[in-house]
Amino acid sequence: IVSNHLWYDKLISRSVPKNKCAVFLNHVDSALFYRRRRTRTDDQVIVLFPGSFQWHQGLDLAIEAFAMVHPQVPNAEFHIYGAGDEKSELEALTERLGLNASVKFCGSVPLESIANVISNADVGVVPKRADSFGNEAYSTKIMEFMSQGVPVVLSRTKIDSFYFDDAVVRFFESGNVQALAEALLDVIGNKPLRESLVAEGYRYVEQNSWDRRKAEYLELVD
Repeated sequence: IVSNHLWYDKLISRSVPKNKCAVFLNHVDSALFYRRRRTRTDDQVIVLFPGSFQWHQGLDLAIEAFAMVHPQVPNAEFHIYGAGDEKSELEALTERLGLNASVKFCGSVPLESIANVISNADVGVVPKRADSFGNEAYSTKIMEFMSQGVPVVLSRTKIDSFYFDDAVVRFFESGNVQALAEALLDVIGNKPLRESLVAEGYRYVEQNSWDRRKAEYLELVD
């Protein structure tokens, strides 16, 4: 059992018989990520990243891009949830860019609580680097954003180009800070685009939920 189709192709080309290999993504559990109502009532624009603070995640690129976004959207904040090896460097970068008031390091929360956090965001960002592990690793947070009606700004990696298109996410060139800033501004400022991405995201999650694949998995195990 392998977690995406890129690695499936690699495995069966190297060592595993095709009839002994199956793909199951890390599907969203609808028991946790069901549609929730937003509880925020302020006029802020919340950009959200939940995940590990590792180089391949490209979080430093997102902070640099947010420095370009904030002067044009002064009511925007970048909320970062998680932990990892890069935290001190990311905090130093935030301070160096003068973003301490608008970039919030919110710590880690249990999986059971993250859906509420996501449901109150305006834009989800997945800024993975395409020249590393992130180029072929499927990010579960993409479907988690979609499940809560949050439009996704996503770097164009090999894995994400395989599973998504421009109708369901707002792509930008991986590693390009300017392109990331422009993508964020596009989604923040374009209501019809946001609504379209939300609708297509809901559709994607419905087609790829664990509820849809669970029976196939259990049958395979049996």
